[in-house]
Parts: sequence; C-alpha cells; structure tokens
Amino acid sequence: MRVWFFTRSLSPFQDTGGGQIRKAQVDGLTAFGWNIVVVMPEYRKKTITVKDNIIMIPMFGKQRILNWMQRIGLLEDYLDYWVNDAYEYMKNRVTKEDIIIATSGGELGMIKLGALLKIKSDCKLIVNFHDPIAYSLVNNLRLDDSFHVSREKAEEKYIMHSDIIITSSNIHKNSLILKYPEISSRIVNIYFGYIETNNVIKNRKVDKKINIAYSGNISKLQSPEILYYAYARNPTNNINLYFIGNAKGYKPIQNILDKNVHIANLMPHKEFINFMINNIDIGFVSLSNEYLGACVPSKIYEYINLGLPIIGALPYGDAYNIINDNKYGICVKYNDIASLSNAISSFKDIRLLNTFKQNILNDKARWSIDKTIDNFNKILMKLISI
Repeated sequence: MRVWFFTRSLSPFQDTGGGQIRKAQVDGLTAFGWNIVVVMPEYRKKTITVKDNIIMIPMFGKQRILNWMQRIGLLEDYLDYWVNDAYEYMKNRVTKEDIIIATSGGELGMIKLGALLKIKSDCKLIVNFHDPIAYSLVNNLRLDDSFHVSREKAEEKYIMHSDIIITSSNIHKNSLILKYPEISSRIVNIYFGYIETNNVIKNRKVDKKINIAYSGNISKLQSPEILYYAYARNPTNNINLYFIGNAKGYKPIQNILDKNVHIANLMPHKEFINFMINNIDIGFVSLSNEYLGACVPSKIYEYINLGLPIIGALPYGDAYNIINDNKYGICVKYNDIASLSNAISSFKDIRLLNTFKQNILNDKARWSIDKTIDNFNKILMKLISI
C-alpha cells in the first residue's frame, strides 16, 4: 500500500511556507512508517523526474494565461493541463489499497486529480486544505470583487469523492459543513503547527529599542504597511520596524521614509530564523480581508516556535483567536489602526512583553507539527481499518 501525496509545492524545490509545511508533513508521516510517494509539478524540466519517492511531472503553459483561462471558465483550474498529464501517468499506478492525500493552497488541481484517480481505482482520498480554493465562497464571502466564474460547482464535484476533508481552520471547516451538509461527518480541522528547527531560543535582552518585524508576502492581501501607519500615529525612537520580504513594486512599503523603518529582502530560511532570534522582539502578522479569516498564516506558528510575542492585524477567525485567547500577544481587527497603535504602545511595558513570551513558551510543544501530525496519522490508521 502506498500513500500518494499530491502537492504543487515542496521544500527544497519551492522553499515557501507552504512548501516547508508539505515537506514536514511528508517527513512526519514517513516517520510513522507510511510509504509516502510525492507527486508534484516539475517547473524547470520538460521530462518526468522520478527520484527518492518523488515524482515530478512537467508543468506546461504560462501561469498568467492559465490563470486567465481559469478566471473566465475555460479551465476548471489553472493546473488542468498538468492534471490531464498526471492522470495519464498515474492511472495504472494507483490501486484500490492505496490512499491519496490531495493538498490545496488555493488551487483545485490536486483535489481534481485525486478525485479522478479515486473514481478509476476506488482508493481512499483525503483532501487536505491549507487555504480555501481561491474565489470559492467561505461563509458567503469571496476573496475580492474581481471577475471570476464560480468555483462552487467544480469544488463540489470533486470533494464529494473524498473520504476525509481536513481543513486548517475551524472557520473554513464550518463553511464547508454549511455548503455540503451531506458530507459534514467527513470534515475535520487540524492546525498545521510550526516546523521544528535546531536553533535555540534565546532570551534576547531587549535594549532601549523594541524591534517589531513583519515577514512574508508583501501585497494588498496582507497590507503590512498598516503596521507603519499605526506606529506613525504615535512615533517614537524607542521602536524599530522591520519589513522582510519582496517589496519590489509595492509602493506602500517602498514609499516609507523613516530612520526607524528597515526593509530587507527575503532570506534563506535558516538565515531568517537566526536573524529573528538575534534581533527581533515581536512578530507582526496581518491579513486585510474578511474572507481571509478562514486562513491561519504560517508565520503565527513560526513566531510561536521562536518564542516571539505577536502583534496581529487580522479579520475575525482562528488566527485572531489563537493570539488573543491564548494570550500570545495582542490582535486587533485589520482596519482598526487606532487599536493597532495602542497595541504597539502597550509593548513598551517590558513586563507585558515577557508575560506574552512566557505564555508562548509554556504552550510551545502543543503547536509543533510533530505533535499535530499525530492527528493526521490517526486519520490514516482509521481509513485503512474501514
């Protein structure tokens, strides 16, 4: 029996947050003894590569054109052509005894491939959402008002073939239950958690300045510049702000001219971890859209791993609650600049900062992906017993 793991990204081939989480899942399940075989797109070569239980099938077509075809309904998903090629390669390799784990970071393609192969082989299918399918409805909200054909019909067509659906937030779980009540018993939530590193958390001595860092994607969906707007309401030389990511072409960040604001490019992950441990006192996380309340940014888990208190500017949802309910920091609504400014000011009290840090360190073990993957293993064990 094999467990086929379908993903569009995997570290070290794509060293993104999603790619790192997928790699940690594969490693964790392999450690439990499962025979995991990864199937993913090959973005660089035009031939199929098979090595070390990883099958990489070439991805053809320009991303921008494929996205446009998806948007107007010529494709169910921008991965459709890849799905067709992958299906032809896999259709005689997947057997009834196998399990497919089809992941999604917003794309439908891996779920579609899993469903088609289940129909062919009668194997077991697990759908594992990192994020909702882009432009699908979550509690009747859409990502934005840009034109896009409905995703609900295609989403329903393929997830109905799943044996288990795993979400990464309760908001998304409950939304799927409302949309598809007939399969509600198959839908569960498992938080991803953080990936263990070899770095030792240091009790960095806070000097006269408190350093707050945003790290990750820099775009309108995150709007990390709101951290600066909040800081600018009550500017002080006692606070440094760091924005770490690709800010090229993003004017709200590029236009900031302040000696207490530092903009850095993306770093290799190990270098980033060391930088945060040695220099940063507080991690900032933001999402500037109600729809994104269904998402839990992986940076929250990373900040927990590093023992960093958190300032959040988020929509209501799981991420908002994780920060506030557990007293890991202060999270406010993403459009409440005044409250965000007050949150920044409150961290000038070092006692509060240390209290949040201690709360995180006390809870740290429960958020490790090594811990949460145990729940995934139990789901696999239950499936093979059915």
